[in-house]
Order: sequence, then structure tokens, then C-alpha cells
Amino acid sequence: MAHRRKHSAAHSRRGKTAAPRKAGQKSGNHAGLRSVGGGVVKAGAFVGNSVLENYRKIDPDVIRHLVQVPLLGYSLFVPKSGVIRPGEPDGYPPLIFVHGLAGNRGNFLLMSWYLRFLGRKRSYSIHFGAGQSIHGMTAALARFIRRVLKATGERRVAIVAHSLGGLIARLAIRDYGLAPSVETVVTLGTPHHGTYSARYANTAITREIRPDSALIRELEKQRWPRGIRGVSFWSRSDIMILPPESAALDGTVQIEMTPFTHYSYLIDPRSWAAVGRALNG
Repeated sequence: MAHRRKHSAAHSRRGKTAAPRKAGQKSGNHAGLRSVGGGVVKAGAFVGNSVLENYRKIDPDVIRHLVQVPLLGYSLFVPKSGVIRPGEPDGYPPLIFVHGLAGNRGNFLLMSWYLRFLGRKRSYSIHFGAGQSIHGMTAALARFIRRVLKATGERRVAIVAHSLGGLIARLAIRDYGLAPSVETVVTLGTPHHGTYSARYANTAITREIRPDSALIRELEKQRWPRGIRGVSFWSRSDIMILPPESAALDGTVQIEMTPFTHYSYLIDPRSWAAVGRALNG
């Protein structure tokens, strides 16, 4: 019995001394977790500050261009082709929209709605297929203009062109003798004198819109055609046109739209209003 009591007492003592060790372990675990948690917070703060610091180093115009690209998503829901209907005469020449590189006929959807509200109810948008060359797009636009003239019975049209579309419009007028059939041409961020940003891609089209290309040198020699009112919009914030003044063309009314991006011309209501005024002369 005595032996059992001693064993029990010893077991009891061992039980009493084990409790502090468990408490100490819990305390150590908590301290470890706090240490790890603190490290994670510091690391997160460091990464966050680094990201913010690098973000601030990006040119604001670049950020605005990137933010606006998704806003053009509406244009993807517009069919690539449409029927050319005569429409009712509205007192204005039929309006033809010409999109730019990698664009589509839906790019001008919002602008066309705005101009329709102002009374220009007859507007037509062309769509260039993927892989078309500049000369192929030029021929397609010339055919499109003639189809619109035939359908509407009008003698002249007005053209609003974005980016590369402005060069296509100029070439169509020159190469297909369309000067008598065009009243006004409004270009929006068109690289009339070429753009150095075209150096970032090596395709047949981008090579032709570089400042030193044969096409740009050829167009530089051409004066703006008589009898056509020209308006060229440009912006110092347009990073797609380098230098930005390349979008301003001699012989046209030059309108600075800073701080517009390359895409603001299509989605900003102020651009729609400015285009409306330009078309009205």
C-alpha cells in the first residue's frame, strides 16, 4: 500500500509539473504566430509600397490608355457588315465612319448615336477585314463610298476617320478620284506624318506608317485636295502618335484635344460634340 501511495504521489507530482510546460508551449506558439503574422504584414506593406511606387513611375497617359481599352468592348457586339439603306434626307451629306488599325465598324457606335440625336440620321460604317493591306483597305473604302452615294442618291459624303482610317481616306480620295464626291474629312489621331510607335510592331501595315516609310514620304508631298474641308484632331496625350503633332495636317483646320488619349476620340462625349461642330463647319 505504501508503495502504491508513493507511486501515486510521484505520478501526481509529475502531473502538476507537466501543466506549466504546456502553458509555456502555448505562450511560445502564440508568440511565434505573432512574429509570423507581423512578418507577413511587414512583407505585405513592403510589396504594396513597392507596387505603388512603381505605379507612380508610369506615365499617367499610359495608364489612361490602358484603362480606356476595355471601354471599347461595346464595339464587339456590332455586326461586321450592314446593309446600306438610303435613309431619309436630313439636310446633311451621308456620313461615313472609317475605323483604324485593329478597330471595327462598331468603334463609332456611340458617336453615331450622338450625331443622330443632332440630326445626322444617315451614317454608315465600313469594316476592314483582318489581313487586308493598306491598298486593299483603300480600294474597299472607295467602293463603299460609291455604294453609299448610289444608295442615297447624294453627290457628296462626309468622312470621319480614326487613326489609320484617316490615311485610308486620304488615299481613297487621291487614288480613286473621289475629291468631287467628298465634302468634309475629319481625322481623329491619324498619323499623317507617320508615328514612331509603329516601330514596336513589325507587320506590313506598321512598317508603312513609320515616319520614314515610302508611303508617308509620298503623302508628305501631297497637298490637301481643294474643295474638301479638312479637320485634323490631335492630342499631346496620345501615346500612339509619336510625335503627337504628327496627327496635325497642313491644309486642314487643326484642333488640339489634349488631354485626350488615342481612344478618347471614340468614347468621350466631348469628342462627339467637337466632331459635330467640325462637320458643321
